Amino acid sequence: MELLLLLAGSLFAGDGYYEQDLLRRKRFYHLAQVLSHSDPWYVAALARYTRQVLGLRSGPSALVAHLFWWGPREAAEAAARGVWLRGDEHLETLAYTRAQGWKLRKALKRAVAWRLNAMSPQALLKYRRSGHAFSQRDALILTHPRPQDQAHALVYEWLARGKRALPEAQAFVARLLEERPTWERILSAEGATREAWLKALPHLRGLSLVRNLRNLHRFGLLAEEEVQELLWRKLLSPEVASWQVYPHQWLLAIFLGHQEGWPPAVLTMLEDALEGTVPPLALEGETLILVDVSGSMFQPLAWGSEVNYALEAASLGALLYRKTGGRLVGFDDRVHPVAQPPEAPLARLVAALLEAGRGGTFLGKALEESLPGFSGHRVVIFTDEQVHDDAYAPLRRWLEQNPKRSAYVINVAGYAPLAFPERGVVRMGGWSERLLEILFLLEVKDPVAWIRSGAWERTTAPVAPVEEPEDEERR
Repeated sequence: MELLLLLAGSLFAGDGYYEQDLLRRKRFYHLAQVLSHSDPWYVAALARYTRQVLGLRSGPSALVAHLFWWGPREAAEAAARGVWLRGDEHLETLAYTRAQGWKLRKALKRAVAWRLNAMSPQALLKYRRSGHAFSQRDALILTHPRPQDQAHALVYEWLARGKRALPEAQAFVARLLEERPTWERILSAEGATREAWLKALPHLRGLSLVRNLRNLHRFGLLAEEEVQELLWRKLLSPEVASWQVYPHQWLLAIFLGHQEGWPPAVLTMLEDALEGTVPPLALEGETLILVDVSGSMFQPLAWGSEVNYALEAASLGALLYRKTGGRLVGFDDRVHPVAQPPEAPLARLVAALLEAGRGGTFLGKALEESLPGFSGHRVVIFTDEQVHDDAYAPLRRWLEQNPKRSAYVINVAGYAPLAFPERGVVRMGGWSERLLEILFLLEVKDPVAWIRSGAWERTTAPVAPVEEPEDEERR
C-alpha cells in the first residue's frame, strides 16, 4: 500500500512540503526492490495500473526495470506489455537500469528488441530522443533487433550510423521526417485561408479538431451545412472515445463557442461529445462537493492560457456530482449551491459554478452552511487553499460524528504534493485529469487486492522473443 500511494502521488510530483523528490526516490527504490523479490506479480500489476489508469510513465517504467533485475522474467515481460505503450517508455526503463549500475540482462534486451520492431518507423523517429539519457540509437545498439521489414531496416541503419548511413536510408528517413499531419501540410502549403481550412477539415481529429474549431468559425465555415454534417460524423462517432480529449478541454471549447457565437448545432454536438466521453467512476454514496470560485481561482494556468483553476476544478466537481449525486456547491465569500440535478448536462453544471464567485475565499463559512443536513459520508473540496477563515474546525466536527466519514481537500494550485491520510482528511496538491481515479482507489476496501485482480486492465500484445544476432559482423 505504501508503494501504491507513493506512485499515486506522482500525479503531483516534485519537491514539496511533505517530502523532497530525492527522499521519494530513495523510498521508491527500497520498496520496489523488496516487493520485486517477495511479490513480483503485484509489482507487475501495479506498474500496469499506474500506467494505464493513472497515466503515469516514469514510475511504471522504473518498476519494469526492477522486475527485469530482481524478479522473474515472466512478471517483467507482463509489466512491459502493459507499460511500454508510448514510443519512449522502454528508453525510460533502460535509463533507470543504467542509472542504478545494473547490467542489462538478456530478458530485458529481448523485450526492448521486440518493442523496437513493434513500433512504426515514424514512431521510432518521433521518439528518438537524441540528447536524453537514453536514445533509440542506444537501444538499437544494445539489443540488436532483426528488422521485421525493409522500412525498419532503413530506419535502423540511419539510427545506428547517422550521416554515414547508406544513401537510401538517409533518403527514406528524410521523407519520413518531412511528413507531418495532413492538415498541417495543407495549411503550410496554402496558408491559413478559408479554402485551406476547408481542405484540412476532413483530416482533423482529436484535440487538433477541438482546438481548431475557433479557426473554422473565424472563416465562417462552422455555419455551412456540409461542414456541420462532417463535424456531426466526427464528433458523434464511436472513435471519439479514443481521442483522449478530457472534459475540461471539451468545456473550454463549449464556453468559447458561447462567447464567440458559434452555431447552436455545433455547440450541441460538442455537448453530446462531452457526455459521450465521460469517464467511468465507481464511487458509491453521495458526495458534498465544494468548488472554490474565488478570484484567485480564475487566474490563467499559463501566460495567455484560457484555462484556469476554476474551470479545471469545476469540471472535476461536476463529473463527481454526476457520478455520486449529493450536493454541488460553489463558494467564495458567499455560498452558491447548484440547484440542478446530477443528470443535468455537464456544461450547464460547470457554467452554473463559473458564473458565480470571484470574491474572497471563505471555506469555513461554506462548510458551516453546507454540512448541516448532508446525509452522505464523503466531502470533496477543490480549492487553492488561500482561505480567510478557519476551515478545519467545522470539517473536524463533522468527521468526528461518524468514523465512516471521509474528507478530501484537493489543492488544485499544487502548493503541496499528495499527503498521506491524517486525522481523517486526505490532502492532495496539484491537478490531474485522472484525479478522481485516486478518490476511488483510496475508498476501495482492499486497494492492493483490487489492483492485483487486474479487472481494470486493457488487452495488450505479448512481448515476443527476438533472436540474438548470429555474429559480431552482423551486429
